[in-house]
Amino acid sequence: MNVAKQDAVRPDSLAEQAYKLLEDKLVTLALPPGSMISEGDLIEMTGLGRTPVREAIQRLANQEFFHVISRKGLLVTPVSRSDMLHILEARKPLERLIVYRASLNARDEQRGGLASIARDLTISYDSFDEFVRLDHDLDELLDACSGNPFAAAAVAPLRSHCRRFWYFYRERMQLSDAISAHSKMARLVARREFRGAEKASDGIIAVLERLVANVDRLS
Repeated sequence: MNVAKQDAVRPDSLAEQAYKLLEDKLVTLALPPGSMISEGDLIEMTGLGRTPVREAIQRLANQEFFHVISRKGLLVTPVSRSDMLHILEARKPLERLIVYRASLNARDEQRGGLASIARDLTISYDSFDEFVRLDHDLDELLDACSGNPFAAAAVAPLRSHCRRFWYFYRERMQLSDAISAHSKMARLVARREFRGAEKASDGIIAVLERLVANVDRLS
């Protein structure tokens, strides 16, 4: 087996497993924003050892999901509208880069995958969880198509913060607008329409910006 194939089948490290488990619990609010939790609680929650969990905690703290409080534990970062504005400001140009490169570089089978996700999105209007799953699948495929691992790594935690915001305000978001924007972008990337895809990417950010503004008005 060559090195490339070995990399393709190599399982995640324990630290990566811990990170993915905790990131999912943060995004889906199983770890509630503003709550305090201990390292021991997270070890029990993941079923993994102290070292990989500590590595995951440090990574998530660097991404502003946890605040480490000396001698008290971990504060799950509250959901903040002002933080979201900064997140969206940083995310927008990274998404444009990824979408642009994906439009130019995607292989035929990847374009077929993008078109399939676009179709699936159009029938997910009554399911928030299905929309979030497809959104995640779309992000992963776009990252693979773009061929820029540095942009993908930079945008990943920003996307997670946005999904957490969706979960927190899911009753206030216009799900149909989000689905339409994502489906449109996927179709345009699949058709190599890179200029239109960049604008559609901006449209996804605009949906989130409207949700932030809506939360401001209703709070």
